[in-house]
Amino acid sequence: MYNNANSKGSNKGDNSDSYRDKLYKIYGEFLEILYPQNINCILCSRPIKKSNSYSMCKSCFDELNFILNGCGKCGKFKINYSLEKQFIDECNFCHSKTFYFEKAISCIEYNDISKRLILGLKYSSKTYMCKYIAQIMKEKLDIENIKFDYLTYVPLHKKRLKKRGFNQSEKIAKYLVKLIDVPLIDLVVRHKYTEMLYKLKRDERSKELKNAFKINEEINIGNVEDKVVLLLDDVFTTGSTVNEISKVLKLAGVGKVYVITLLTKSSEKYVKDDAL
Repeated sequence: MYNNANSKGSNKGDNSDSYRDKLYKIYGEFLEILYPQNINCILCSRPIKKSNSYSMCKSCFDELNFILNGCGKCGKFKINYSLEKQFIDECNFCHSKTFYFEKAISCIEYNDISKRLILGLKYSSKTYMCKYIAQIMKEKLDIENIKFDYLTYVPLHKKRLKKRGFNQSEKIAKYLVKLIDVPLIDLVVRHKYTEMLYKLKRDERSKELKNAFKINEEINIGNVEDKVVLLLDDVFTTGSTVNEISKVLKLAGVGKVYVITLLTKSSEKYVKDDAL
């Protein structure tokens, strides 16, 4: 359920969104014909049984490392952490770092198999994958038992949105709200065009993202003051993007911000560095 009730301003943007949603629906129906559900694995295209979870073959599914006991702060997969830190929520990656969000949770560790979900979605326009990603996220939220009032997502700059044709985080969020009883709202806009972040180091990302986001002026921010917001993104790498957005939300009066992503990169290299 997409919440436009608290928006303000003209209906021009709403009409544009409605037209875009109709195009997405038609495109989705076309993809459903082209790629019927649970006929082939969405990662390797091997034939599968209709009963297979997330429309994946057993071989691909077994390669996914679902995060069951992630870091209590950043959500990264915790391995080989030192004995003196094992009863602390933070891991070696986020230890001594400051985050504006309360907690981040991720569903699966980033590896050569799991990354196909996001790469296929973002760069091959396999938007039908959003349905399965939303299912995985919903199950993770049930396990974590996080309660929130609104769902929002990491926005794209209009230039990149025009080039790609869709925002993958927004599409996942629209599938997710069909599974949970929480409204989806367009809380933040990306008004500064930024470089592709995967090319940048952590400090460079933070610098590049500074002042890149602002509150959507069409939203009555008073309606989310002191509320709990869940922020959705596809991948948690350094956390710079969701942290910058969380700061914007907190400064605007949002009470708490939680983050959910499908993938997160292992903090193993940080563990090795810490052991030196």
